[in-house]
Amino acid sequence: MPKCENDRVELPSRTLCQATRGPCAIVERERGWPDFLRCTPDHFPEGCPNEVQNIKFNSSGQCEAPLVRTDNPKSWYEDVEGCGIQCQNPLFTEAEHQDMHSYIAAFGAVTGLCTLFTLATFVADWRNSNRYPAVILFYVNACFFVGSIGWLAQFMDGARREIVCRADGTMRLGEPTSNETLSCVIIFVIVYYALMAGVVWFVVLTYAWHTSFKALGTTYQPLSGKTSYFHLLTWSLPFVLTVAILAVAQVDGDSVSGICFVGYKNYRYRAGFVLAPIGLVLIVGGYFLIRGVMTLFSIKSNHPGLLSEKAASKINETMLRLGIFGFLAFGFVLITFSCHFYDFFNQAEWERSFRDYVLCQANVTIGLPTKKPIPDCEIKNRPSLLVEKINLFAMFGTGISMSTWVWTKATLLIWRRTWCRWGQQQPVLTWLPRSLSLSIL
Repeated sequence: MPKCENDRVELPSRTLCQATRGPCAIVERERGWPDFLRCTPDHFPEGCPNEVQNIKFNSSGQCEAPLVRTDNPKSWYEDVEGCGIQCQNPLFTEAEHQDMHSYIAAFGAVTGLCTLFTLATFVADWRNSNRYPAVILFYVNACFFVGSIGWLAQFMDGARREIVCRADGTMRLGEPTSNETLSCVIIFVIVYYALMAGVVWFVVLTYAWHTSFKALGTTYQPLSGKTSYFHLLTWSLPFVLTVAILAVAQVDGDSVSGICFVGYKNYRYRAGFVLAPIGLVLIVGGYFLIRGVMTLFSIKSNHPGLLSEKAASKINETMLRLGIFGFLAFGFVLITFSCHFYDFFNQAEWERSFRDYVLCQANVTIGLPTKKPIPDCEIKNRPSLLVEKINLFAMFGTGISMSTWVWTKATLLIWRRTWCRWGQQQPVLTWLPRSLSLSIL
């Protein structure tokens, strides 16, 4: 190389030079080509035969970590043909992956158990607790329970890799795709649909509280005839959002969280499909929650003589619980927004650092045979694992806080009655509340 015959040297053509540079466009974009690969006419003339281009080598190219070889163009890293980003997020170490997985397992299990206990409590007293607005808490907890199942699915044998990795060992990006399994999409639908349905039910809950408090002391049933509309709204709106995300193929896998979700790669879609709905929910739900507390305060202040000591105590307790509940809801949403804004403002810098790291790794490979100084490659800027943990704490904490509404004496009495029923014993009914729904209100 190059071919030498009859005292003549066949120079590579300009076409061959340009074809050689094609798979490594990242070099031209980031560093510029060295002199010998600029394909200038004095080194690479036009019209030369391209016999060399058909030569087959007995070795194949390789991709330097954190890139892996793949023949799927959809998996290729930008400007690097034939190489894609490895499935395990290179911005985090193996130890950080294990730490986050343990964190998710702990909080996911606690959330699942708390919400399951709430669901079981409602079922144990379903004849009495199936009343609005209290039964809305059953649906809210059902949503968060299903969501926690989606988070915990990754801990089944081999499930995490099946969920977040493509068959070629690269990250799942831009799902759904026709040539991959549906595990990523299924987990996304479970987690996202359950989350959105839960927050919409939260708005319905605050509205139902507000209208029910206004009707206290009257025979008027403000929620009569509206329950079917509640279900239509809370189940259809998340469905529309989920279908829209799947239609634009913006579901991405993440090895750190172990699930597939919207906008891990393109944060604009996460802002539109996650932050915008949650922000709207906070505004509307907060409005009805504040109005409900004001209504209770007005009843207590304007009609003190009409309220028994027990009724006044119940109103005080309800106002306190609503206040704590509202504070937690606002706090968790504020934490979620802060963590996402942290991601949005720093994502470009993280991508730049990763790109520099990929180039550095390539230079190490070039420097080894030439015995040139080998650079020390590291990712200078990367996400904070603590911020990711705080964000997940806010999400799981919301589910746990929704379950606290049954952490009352009435719940203990309901389970006592249920236990006696299973043991074929007659419970002492004189100490039991009329229903779980009344104890929640």
